[in-house]
Amino acid sequence: MLKLGVIGTSWIARSFIDAAHMTEKFQFSAVYSRRLESAEQFSADFEAIEKFDNLADFFKAPLDVIYIASPNALHFEQAKSAILAGHNVIVEKPAFSNPTELTEIIGLAKANNVFFFEAARNIH
Repeated sequence: MLKLGVIGTSWIARSFIDAAHMTEKFQFSAVYSRRLESAEQFSADFEAIEKFDNLADFFKAPLDVIYIASPNALHFEQAKSAILAGHNVIVEKPAFSNPTELTEIIGLAKANNVFFFEAARNIH
């Protein structure tokens, strides 16, 4: 079971958690929000979820995968920090603002032996 941490408390983050649970491969373990009250409300339906309002502390948690569903402008720095902390990362679309950021993240993921994915899918 992969320990899943989530950055963001929007409906799309909840949808991702629900889908991840259906795979029976992920255990929702931690959530980060800028406001602890939001993290507490978001995780109320789950048991034993660590809640963070400090991003540095969140990245120190023993997580296998971090799903980033924060505002788009924050994706790059959060993904970079997560990768440098040794976490695999799934970033909600659009992942980054430009190709330079994408290239840097791919390089960092390779250098740190972790995976990076953009949460995008085609419906065809």
